[in-house]
Amino acid sequence: MGWTKIDWACGHSGEIQLYGKMADRESKAAFEAGRQCMACWLVDQWEQNSDPRAKREDRYKLAAQIAEGKSKRIKVADAVPLKNDKASLMAERDKLVARIAEIDAMIEEE
Repeated sequence: MGWTKIDWACGHSGEIQLYGKMADRESKAAFEAGRQCMACWLVDQWEQNSDPRAKREDRYKLAAQIAEGKSKRIKVADAVPLKNDKASLMAERDKLVARIAEIDAMIEEE
């Protein structure tokens, strides 16, 4: 038994707990790296089935917590705004505009 670091095809990274012979572990790690992580898979399933969890900003964090119960530790963002939710996108835009203003002020000070 041991934890193996994985970089999934979806861009997330983390660790999976593997059991068995070393050759079997390496094969399983390579297989996992070639597909999307369990968190992305769960969110896709929720979206396809119109599950209310798909509309939560913390949906990836929730999916990662479920995956951890399945021996997979996935590093994901705390909150991801919904792509089609105008209010969430506007809030994210406002945060980015404020950050740009901070950077502009620092540049002007130099």
